[in-house]
Amino acid sequence: MQKLIGCVLVFFACSGMGICKGLELKSHLKELEELKQLFVLLKSELQYTRAPFAEVFRKIGKKTQGELGAWITGLCKSLEEKGTGTFYEIWCDSIEQALGNTYLKKEEKEELKNLGKNLEYIESIGLYIEQLEYNIKNTREEYQTKRKLCQSMGIMGGIFLVILLL
Repeated sequence: MQKLIGCVLVFFACSGMGICKGLELKSHLKELEELKQLFVLLKSELQYTRAPFAEVFRKIGKKTQGELGAWITGLCKSLEEKGTGTFYEIWCDSIEQALGNTYLKKEEKEELKNLGKNLEYIESIGLYIEQLEYNIKNTREEYQTKRKLCQSMGIMGGIFLVILLL
């Protein structure tokens, strides 16, 4: 009886791991889409209001929720405090602190940091949005295949371990 219960638990644990990996991929895609929306808002605010960065970030922070909203709000506070350092240093520090626990990949965070060098140019924001669209397209295609693969591998791995245990 104990062996049967153990086999069932092993099977469900392996299946759960595969499903969790699929959910991580979905969360990554969702964060990329939210990041794109945030920069579309940023571009339009900067283009039409020509307000200072702190004011623009405050407006966008109110409209954005989750990790990205907290990041923008924290960035706004850091800019208003005008601590030591340049805008780029404050930008990079805020990315390190606020976006450290997100599903964004290291390369995507580096691209975001590099954007801080040329943020005052609206064209650079437009180029970053195009790059995000490309990343979203690739991530969406990757998600479709990898999600199924992860779930299948979790289930098959669970079945394999159950067979080994029996």
